[in-house]
Amino acid sequence: MYFIENNSPDKINVAITELWIQVWNNFYDFWEINSFTLIFDWANPYMLRLSLSKKWLKQLDLYINENNANDIKNILLNFIEENWKEQLTFTEKMIRLLKL
Repeated sequence: MYFIENNSPDKINVAITELWIQVWNNFYDFWEINSFTLIFDWANPYMLRLSLSKKWLKQLDLYINENNANDIKNILLNFIEENWKEQLTFTEKMIRLLKL
């Protein structure tokens, strides 16, 4: 049995520059990021998933405003490869469906 608790804030400050992606006080250089994926809920993008090369943190999920999705994608394509094949796992879909 697994218990999942989400204590994360509703909004997270994210900045994308030509050097890195900043998430709060953490900086992720582009060479540390293997690829990115925009995850969709039906036709609306709602999450940016970064696949990282760190041993202790393999992926970073950032919820996005669907109005900014194209801008984010266009900026990241200059630095990182897009992995358009990756989607939510069955467990992630169930968590989202049950609103846990």
